[in-house]
Amino acid sequence: MSKANTAVNNNHVQSSDGTRWSPEERPCPGCGSNAIRNFGSRGGEAHRHGKGIKTTIVQCLHCEVIYTKPTLIPLDNPYDTHSAEEYFQMHDSQIKTSAGEDLAAFAEEVLGTKGKMLEIGCGRGELLLGALNRGWSVYGIEMTEEFAEVARSKGIDIEQSSVEQSKSLHHQTYDVILLAAILEHLYDPISILNKVHAALRPGGLVFIDVPNERSLTMRMGNCYMRLRGTDWTVNLSPTFSPFHVVGFSPQSLAAVLNSTGFRVLHIGTERWNNSLPEGKGLINRVERLGLYAIQKVGSILNMADGIRCWAVRE
Repeated sequence: MSKANTAVNNNHVQSSDGTRWSPEERPCPGCGSNAIRNFGSRGGEAHRHGKGIKTTIVQCLHCEVIYTKPTLIPLDNPYDTHSAEEYFQMHDSQIKTSAGEDLAAFAEEVLGTKGKMLEIGCGRGELLLGALNRGWSVYGIEMTEEFAEVARSKGIDIEQSSVEQSKSLHHQTYDVILLAAILEHLYDPISILNKVHAALRPGGLVFIDVPNERSLTMRMGNCYMRLRGTDWTVNLSPTFSPFHVVGFSPQSLAAVLNSTGFRVLHIGTERWNNSLPEGKGLINRVERLGLYAIQKVGSILNMADGIRCWAVRE
């Protein structure tokens, strides 16, 4: 066990930020299969800065969803160890609010009207603020207290709850539900998509954006790790920020949506401005330039770092 981890008891481990984790053997969260291929190790001693706890990243051979084995389930809320400013330090609030306006405008075009919009895991509420600016009735679900308070300060109706325990998904019906940068954080995405399906009116829309775990960046990153002689992988971040626990490609995301009663209207990849931390030395400069080139080529080949998807409830 690396210095970043300490044993709590025979079943639990604790990361250096104080979060306790319980390892569980689980089947694929996308289809329930146990047929897998190994991508490599992630976290703890399998991370250049020792972040999190070491676990194994695998891919389902049936639906191609990527997940961890064993799955490390938090016994505490790991997001509580990060302030809103720290967790969202790479997010520009004005850009996100503008993006919320664009999402609302697209939904209006498809539906022919404004309506009720719910965002699950709404963070600071910028996307909902954009929709509110266009005259939508907006609601949010956010688990972390500090994030929820920031969203409320914008005049948004927020339920502070985990998505699994939320009442908003059971007692109201919506025209649009946003899963923006949230599905990759959920240990049981199928269950949540079923709840989203039930909470949408027939013909209602769901918007999803997630990292593309089969992007050119991820593929080349894993090749680079092998060239360095390690079994590390760059996929997911299950026990350190931003806590991505399940991964998709455009194909696997479409398959999961189809299996839960949605029809995909649009799905594609988009370039994200991801970068490596600034550092000294030739290796750091080469890595940063290499990443920039890979991301540019990936966007040309439709293998960019992000996935954007709109689907309709059948």
